Amino acid sequence: MKQKVILAALIALLLGSLPLAAVKKDTKMILDEIQKLADAVNSLNEKVDAMAAELSSLAKKSNISEERIGAMSRSQADLAQNREDLMLNMQFFKEELNDIKNSLNKINDKIMNIPATAGGGTAGAPDNVAGGIRAAEPAISQDPSSIYYAAYSDYIKENFDLAIEGFRQFIRNFPESGLADNSLYWIGECYYAKKKYQDAINTFNELLNKYRDGDKAPAAILKKGYALLEMGRQSEGIAILKDLISRFPLSEESSLAQQKIKEFSE
Repeated sequence: MKQKVILAALIALLLGSLPLAAVKKDTKMILDEIQKLADAVNSLNEKVDAMAAELSSLAKKSNISEERIGAMSRSQADLAQNREDLMLNMQFFKEELNDIKNSLNKINDKIMNIPATAGGGTAGAPDNVAGGIRAAEPAISQDPSSIYYAAYSDYIKENFDLAIEGFRQFIRNFPESGLADNSLYWIGECYYAKKKYQDAINTFNELLNKYRDGDKAPAAILKKGYALLEMGRQSEGIAILKDLISRFPLSEESSLAQQKIKEFSE
């Protein structure tokens, strides 16, 4: 409406300032030019409205994108934690399966070594069997798997001090066992859970010095890096995680290390 009033005023001004003959001669041309200007103004207004609508739409999409990015970041962090928990459980079940196999082999050996009764009779069998059981009792009380899994059970129940004591007892009694490095690793995990990060680092260092190429080495390096990061020693922690990726590029721990480095670089 405002534009029409302005156009009418322009026309009146032009017509009033020209001679009548000129008005008659140029009226159509002037009106055509004014119409062109009006059309151009309307076109510009339409473009401005369209741009405003597009900007509003982009702003809404931007808000949605920020929300999605935030949700994805949170989901990624949760996934990394779940992967770490799953890795710990898989390690435990692998150890348990190996130990069950060892226990079955030992039981089989004991059965095979039970002395046969003279003449194939059965009269002396109870005494022999009983004697075998009594002889086995001290061994059962010091059975490696019993001590190890009792300590691990305490770890699962978050009785970390008891777990540390149990794993150290296992190492003292069975220093040559294939589970000695595992026991050191879980002691480090206990300290880590108690937020005693320096004690955890010391334990992981002990494991890496004694069992540099053991199956627990990647996990020990990973948690050592985590502990350094928790202590605010970021450059040292990142360096440890990069060393893990370099030494064990195909391991699950390497994948977790890459995720942790990404979190600190964002």
